[in-house]
Amino acid sequence: MKCMKCHNTLHSEIGEFSMTINGKSIKVINAPVLHCKNCNSVIISDEVKEKAKEFSKVYLYPDNTLDYAECEAGTIMSVMNLLL
Repeated sequence: MKCMKCHNTLHSEIGEFSMTINGKSIKVINAPVLHCKNCNSVIISDEVKEKAKEFSKVYLYPDNTLDYAECEAGTIMSVMNLLL
């Protein structure tokens, strides 16, 4: 995928971003993002944003931080427990 700003290649990385949910600003850490190493742009997919919004209903830390990777692991464990 190419960067919309400078047209260089975007790289998949684990990073962080901020978003507003119900008027509250939250910081999402350890999330999959696309990063342009040329102009430093960060792109977050709609799927990641939507999952972060859902995760924030349950997993938000008191300092308004959401650890995306921990949430994903928690979801996977819950599904695995249902299957066993």
